[in-house]
Amino acid sequence: MAGGRPSTGEDQLRTTLGAIAGRWTSILLITALTVAVVAAVAAVVPRQYTASTDLLLLQVDEAGSAGSPGERAIASYAAVLEGRTLIGSTEGATDVEVRATPREGADVIRLDVRADTAREAAAAATALGNRFAAWLDLEQPEAGPQVSSQVISPAGAPDSPSRPDWPTWLAIATVVGLVVGSVRAVFRGVPPGVVDTSAQAKEILGAPVLASVATDPDVRTRPLLSDLEPHHPRHEALRILRTNLQFLDVDQAQQVITVTSALPGDGKTTTTCALAQAIAETGRSVVVVEGDLRRPRLAEMFGIERTVGLTTALVGRIPIDEAVQASGTPGLDVLTSGALPPNPTEILQTTAMARLVDGLRDRYDVVLIDAPPLLPVSDAALLAALSDGAIVLVRHGRTRADELELAAERLRAVDATVLGTVLTMTPRREARRYGYGPEGSTSSRQRGTRRAAR
Repeated sequence: MAGGRPSTGEDQLRTTLGAIAGRWTSILLITALTVAVVAAVAAVVPRQYTASTDLLLLQVDEAGSAGSPGERAIASYAAVLEGRTLIGSTEGATDVEVRATPREGADVIRLDVRADTAREAAAAATALGNRFAAWLDLEQPEAGPQVSSQVISPAGAPDSPSRPDWPTWLAIATVVGLVVGSVRAVFRGVPPGVVDTSAQAKEILGAPVLASVATDPDVRTRPLLSDLEPHHPRHEALRILRTNLQFLDVDQAQQVITVTSALPGDGKTTTTCALAQAIAETGRSVVVVEGDLRRPRLAEMFGIERTVGLTTALVGRIPIDEAVQASGTPGLDVLTSGALPPNPTEILQTTAMARLVDGLRDRYDVVLIDAPPLLPVSDAALLAALSDGAIVLVRHGRTRADELELAAERLRAVDATVLGTVLTMTPRREARRYGYGPEGSTSSRQRGTRRAAR
């Protein structure tokens, strides 16, 4: 039996994208909350305005020729403009923030002055530019080259505040919200060690993934196919499963099929009943047999009586034809559990049970057995051995790889054929990535039966 192989890079990418896609609403909610918090903070941050002016520096030598002061000198003058000495001696500029930036490739310094009001910022920028020009005149020696400063772009009062910078703040908040939401979705998405890709399920069971059934929030109130619209995603998924079952082996029909899973809660009974209805839609006769004599649910699913059923027929109280009941779906009958026995395992491995299955095989085109899970009890393996093959359901993000491996061991031990697996409760967008399209177009039709990997 193949062990659970490490996920490939492609598998990890699919898992990550699936977790993000499956939780996009929570990601958007986190992003919206982050933006709202940042917007609230920005709303109470004091407004500040920035006024800018450009100063051109010229150096004139003793011969009257103009030139450049040089990059090092311009950088030094920028430091002077930002120094507290010059700012402190400039009227109206004592409570402002100043940034002087030399322009690359030009003898120009961009002077940005931030103040509490637009008028104060413009006035301080103008005053500081003038104070710098006066400082140059006073600080330079009379002999030698003289550097002067000219305003080439006067400071004007800004129309909008520069702090808070709403576009930048909101953009950062959006990115942070998306990143935090996505990381949360990935780390809360799929616990380590669980089966979260079709490739993993196929590798462990040695059988193809026949379909992927996406999570349906309405499954408890509308479990049957007859409850759904024809183009409902779950309806489409069951039609795909029906079609893929037909193409498993064109030379050998799979007439008696056991549906099981590793553990309870993987959607086994719901899938069995819906698959039976999907097959009945094609005009074939189908019977669903209650193979779970510990926690039967077929009677509840179809709204029929449970007092007469499998155990009643096995003990010979009534013939099989009287034990089955109509489901309400044309072509589909149901054999409920009947009275629950104290020894289900012993009853299921009797010759009477084998004869009953053979009798149903003669009466119906397809026999689906809704079996209990494989790991808690041995009943499912016994039923799979009586069948032409078993379908193993794998719940996305919950069924562990070691559990699925053990389930495959149970089937291998009784020489049962694993027809394939169905991934259940997958994220809706992720279900579309398993290669399934309109009915009949799947590219994963496999020929030949698959036995549990040895």
